[in-house]
Amino acid sequence: MSRILVGGGGGMITEIRREPPVFPSVPRRGIFLVLGVLFLAVALFNVWMSGRYYRIGYTTSRAVEERRGLEQERMLLKTEQLTLRSPARIEDIARNRLGMVDPKTERILRVR
Repeated sequence: MSRILVGGGGGMITEIRREPPVFPSVPRRGIFLVLGVLFLAVALFNVWMSGRYYRIGYTTSRAVEERRGLEQERMLLKTEQLTLRSPARIEDIARNRLGMVDPKTERILRVR
């Protein structure tokens, strides 16, 4: 509380009292500091999230490309497997490389 006396020395003296505010006043610098820190936190979070978004996108595209390559390789291996299992190829290897022949009836033995 402060007292201010107003008057010209005559007979009139007026006293003005200053009442404390109901809510304590917060310096404006504090509000601006809090808002600045909050804005900085939001901006840094935004930068972090966008970096994470791009990293996940690159990882996903690499995984998709790898999957395509593996599917293509699987199809090639499936074709090779079918080629290697063909009866004509097996018969050719048996006759030419291994020297096998068809069995004759008199060479077949029955086991009891």
